[in-house]
Amino acid sequence: MTAGEITAEQPAGIGRENPYFDNPAARRLVDELLKAGDGRTGDHLSTAIRAITSSASSLPVDQVDAAIAAIALLLAERAPELLDGAADEPRLRAWIQHVDTELTPGRRLAANGALVRIELGLDLEWFEGRRADGTLTSALRSLHTLRDELADADGR
Repeated sequence: MTAGEITAEQPAGIGRENPYFDNPAARRLVDELLKAGDGRTGDHLSTAIRAITSSASSLPVDQVDAAIAAIALLLAERAPELLDGAADEPRLRAWIQHVDTELTPGRRLAANGALVRIELGLDLEWFEGRRADGTLTSALRSLHTLRDELADADGR
């Protein structure tokens, strides 16, 4: 089994390494959020997500990875297992209880739009990079987990 690969014992999207936070852009986003303390966490998460939905040009890997992490953070209250294996997981779990990660209708719409664009793979270095290194299938499973959590959040 390779890192991040799904097994029958693991929920979809959760491998030995966290598929949402185990990359430099996600770690940078989390570090910035942990240090910010400006009370605008939700706005920062929205900005990372809207970077995907509002860009008309090719999207760099870091932008996509940051948006995926932002979506996972918005869903972490409803699906805490999304944080399993994240760097500094205990601190992240404690922090997330005290900041604005409300999944508002606007954030839900933006997150859905971002996931659709990422899954389509149009003008995405991220998609092509995953295809080239053989991790596209597991990466898309992780995105499907986020998409399913968003759909479930609509009903809550």
